[in-house]
Amino acid sequence: MKKIFILVVGTFSIFGCWPEIFKDRNGKFLSDVVPLDDFNSAFDDYNSDLPKNKSGRISFTFSSKREKKIYFNLVSFEAQFSYGKRLGLNTFRNGETGAFFTDYDWPGEFLSKVNGNFNVLGPKTVSLRDDFQSFGDSPKGSAVFYADDSGGDLDIKYVRKTEAGIEEPVSFDLLNSTKDDGYPSFSWLGDKIYFSSNREGNFDIYEVSIPRGQNERITLESLVTPKEYQIRKVEELSGLFDDRCPYIYGHTMVFVSDRPGGKGGSDIYYSTLENNKWSVPVNAGSRINTSYNEYRPILPDLVNFNYNLMIFSSDRPGGKGGFDLYMTGLNDKFK
Repeated sequence: MKKIFILVVGTFSIFGCWPEIFKDRNGKFLSDVVPLDDFNSAFDDYNSDLPKNKSGRISFTFSSKREKKIYFNLVSFEAQFSYGKRLGLNTFRNGETGAFFTDYDWPGEFLSKVNGNFNVLGPKTVSLRDDFQSFGDSPKGSAVFYADDSGGDLDIKYVRKTEAGIEEPVSFDLLNSTKDDGYPSFSWLGDKIYFSSNREGNFDIYEVSIPRGQNERITLESLVTPKEYQIRKVEELSGLFDDRCPYIYGHTMVFVSDRPGGKGGSDIYYSTLENNKWSVPVNAGSRINTSYNEYRPILPDLVNFNYNLMIFSSDRPGGKGGFDLYMTGLNDKFK
């Protein structure tokens, strides 16, 4: 994880009101599974995206049927973490600390470009400056990746924000097939992209390998149209059942599967990268999984947190209706 240093002159920081962001407020490991009731509705809510942050305002984006009713479209809310007896994620209250990582402070602006009378799933916001290893002058700009079925099957697309504004959606042709493709996730070095697809029948997890030169600056073009690349099905994570929604953070990947041996329905599994190979997937256990369906887990990059916080969705009883969003700690150590 990158370290951020603040120069303090006298009794105040050159960053003005920002020092509070860096207080050690992550608290103890969140073992409870906490419903995100500030954002859940009576309709299906899932496929969330929470860009890098620790405290202050941040855009929380996810798929919901609350507006179109029969289609999932993306919705976005201003949110913030709360630190008390138990960690919370709540709607932003006016007057509190503003957004820290400004490259992510725009997802709500692109909704009109991507939503429609079709399903829009799996948003993933990336900053070229903060989400990838960089050397020298970091490239500017950010993008939101997602998938929609406006053409029939799910295709992965992206919307880019530059200094000139928000561009029109573009198909991520490198990852797309004639079947359903979705949920791209990127490595810190920009040399791996993971996604899921049913191009061979059931859903499997795929890996794109992109050769990177020493001290190479990661640009959006080098991610979506690399000069060289290889695509493989990740056999150690895929099987005869549906394995989908991979999300990588550090050396840990989470995904969902309906493989035998789970708690029922789709369960959350995790795997760690060891000696350039993914370990045997581990079921997240009965603290997290239920006999119902758990879906699309994410591991947001939270500055100064000392454990993997996970947000996911589930249609378990006790929610507001259909799929609801939940938050918990995956494990108490980074991998």
